[in-house]
Amino acid sequence: MDEELGIERKQTLGCREIVSLTGNAEPFAEAAERLLVKLTGLNMSASTVQRVTEAVGKDVAARRAEGTALGPATPWDWERDAEGQRVAYVGLDATSVPQQGPGGKKAEGRMPWVGSVFNPRPMHHRGSSPDATDESLMTGGADNASSTTIDWIEHRKRPRVWPTRYVSGVMSLEEIGRQLRGECQAVGIMNADVVIGLTDGGNGLETCLVETVLSGLAHETVLILDFYHASEHLQEFAKQWQPNDAARREQLDAWCHLLKHEGGQALLKQLEALDLTGRTAAVLESHRLLTGYVRSNLHRMDYPTYIARGWQIGSGEIESACKGVVNRRLKGPGMRWALPGTTELCQLRALYKSEPILWDAYWRRTMPA
Repeated sequence: MDEELGIERKQTLGCREIVSLTGNAEPFAEAAERLLVKLTGLNMSASTVQRVTEAVGKDVAARRAEGTALGPATPWDWERDAEGQRVAYVGLDATSVPQQGPGGKKAEGRMPWVGSVFNPRPMHHRGSSPDATDESLMTGGADNASSTTIDWIEHRKRPRVWPTRYVSGVMSLEEIGRQLRGECQAVGIMNADVVIGLTDGGNGLETCLVETVLSGLAHETVLILDFYHASEHLQEFAKQWQPNDAARREQLDAWCHLLKHEGGQALLKQLEALDLTGRTAAVLESHRLLTGYVRSNLHRMDYPTYIARGWQIGSGEIESACKGVVNRRLKGPGMRWALPGTTELCQLRALYKSEPILWDAYWRRTMPA
């Protein structure tokens, strides 16, 4: 292992784990000067912490690229929806990381992918609904809510901690899809009755999930467009359509309510019925873009059905992953990265942020017999 990582033999494997853990969690200087000293009493330079952390990340990235499993296959007990079907989720998105160019100059940012397979608690609760809860709270608070509404409130207040595995790095969409597929197989996604592909409208994401990640694995695949992504498109059009702030908010709320409770087809029908007579070229173009967006995503906008089944309709998990896996470590004040270091740290962060069994298994498997 020392030869593979290119690190001096004087550092034990346990030492490398702790050093890479601190470099994974904090900027290298802070990890060396504060965190590592506080935790272990070890005195190392920031450059040593960086070298160790990036070397471990390089090894993780290489194993991922080779298709080597970083942990054991551990089939999950998939949560069941309102119809008793076992449901699995996959998500995929990209985020920007600032890059360092020649001579220390700022270079164009790169876009690491973040992919996840996860097993969230179901959103449904028999006998109640999110809307019933919200209405009860607005009209009198929890004291006036029904017992089923109280159950729903308590359900929503439970910690949002569930099994998740991540992959991340700057690579082709096909490659990140291949790596995500490996994690899906490891957690037994084949045992789920339904697999939800939940993404925003980014180019190629839907195709990658269907053709690379889930092909041949899922009994049934349902693609869902992130509801909040759709609402952002509505908001952009509303800015052009209605200049008055109060009226614009009211109209936007009405469109979002229609989309959530009647689906994309009902929304499209209403949008296409708008009277555009005398409207500016900017309004006409915005309307064209919005109706085209809705029309092309109708197959992923049946929100009433998704909600009735208790399925997630927002890509909060993968948005959170972009922040937690990548942004919190790689987008600190003044940070710029070289391309190799970007993927190395992204993959190390993805390993660390995944279910704990993966980090532990990685370090056990690298130990000498």
